[in-house]
Amino acid sequence: MSAEPAEPAAATEPAPRRLLAGYRDLLGAPGFRRIAAAALASKLPAGMVPLSLLLLIGREYSYGVAGLAVSSLAVGEGLTAPLRGRLADRRSPRVVLPVCLAGYLTAGALLLLAVAHGVSAVAICCLTAVVGATVPPVGIMMRSVWFASAGARTLPTAMALDTTLTNAALITGPVLTGWLSLSVSGFAPFAAIAALMAGAVGVLTGFPLAPRPARPGHRAAGPLASAPLRRLMAAHGLFVVAITVVDVVLPLHAQASGAAGYAGLYLGAMSVGSILGSLALGAAPALLSRGPRISVLLCAFAAGAGLLALAARLSPLTVLLVCPVAGAVVGSAFGTLYTLAGDLAPEGRVTETMAWLSSLNQAGGAVGAAAGAHVAAAQGGGTALLLVPAVALLAAAIGWKTKPDPSAKEKNAP
Repeated sequence: MSAEPAEPAAATEPAPRRLLAGYRDLLGAPGFRRIAAAALASKLPAGMVPLSLLLLIGREYSYGVAGLAVSSLAVGEGLTAPLRGRLADRRSPRVVLPVCLAGYLTAGALLLLAVAHGVSAVAICCLTAVVGATVPPVGIMMRSVWFASAGARTLPTAMALDTTLTNAALITGPVLTGWLSLSVSGFAPFAAIAALMAGAVGVLTGFPLAPRPARPGHRAAGPLASAPLRRLMAAHGLFVVAITVVDVVLPLHAQASGAAGYAGLYLGAMSVGSILGSLALGAAPALLSRGPRISVLLCAFAAGAGLLALAARLSPLTVLLVCPVAGAVVGSAFGTLYTLAGDLAPEGRVTETMAWLSSLNQAGGAVGAAAGAHVAAAQGGGTALLLVPAVALLAAAIGWKTKPDPSAKEKNAP
């Protein structure tokens, strides 16, 4: 009698998953290789465009004008990202993506012609804003593709991989840009950017991402109508502020410490730690499958940033050794934020939700850069780094009770 009820209980107990099982399952997802190739092609331009503009416009005008042009690009892209995301959700990608690509390539060609003919700095900044406003939403749509292609069990691994590809693109993109600019021409990187963007659009239009009707009510507010999603967005924005403070302050601190050669190494070590951390979490996503996982990651980042601030008071070499530790959870935190955002997104508004996060990346980056540079100039890099744990802990507190809807697994199931 006692053995009979034990049998169904054992049948419902999930079998333990082996290490790297998430990656093996993801590799078996339909169209994985095409998705991964499109993801990389869509992320490389983000790491290439700002440096390409700085090198080209800085050479023809001044680095002050180049900086304003890059800022105009970010403003144009950040302000219009939610609108482009909403269009991608409501309309067929076969319409939205080619239209955006046509506008993007046209605006880019006009910008290059304007630079070649030496038009006014105001016109240059206006054109770069138009370029930003017409960027095809391939990057944010890639996360929607992962949500549609990866099941509930492999979604954390997919988002971890997506974040890893982002970090890899932010490293290889500037390297490719610098090589093309110095070895070929200042205009050569833009040809590569156009080819990558066109390729990503071409691949994405082949994926089955038919528009879905949104739920009635709150049509104008969209994702902002959800209180949990608003809290998650606030946590995301604060996390971006904290990360940007680190990115800005570390090179400034290296220069102030007489170790300018360490500036690039600091950021490279942070990126390496982020990539390795993302891959590790993707291999074992069940480690954070329960509880307030984003707050756990943000608290871990706050601890790493605290170690970084302490190391800044010791020596440049100590800072370099701590950088991979401080960056270990950065990619994992971003991947988890995007996963939770997709789980919390209203039906039919996943791409728009990801677009809001993209806008917050731009806004948080601007705030973090300004705050970090100001405090570092006034109080020193060590003091500026102390801002990071405080902001990260505030983000963790805001995101503590943010949980996905219980039906999220059904929504993400292929």
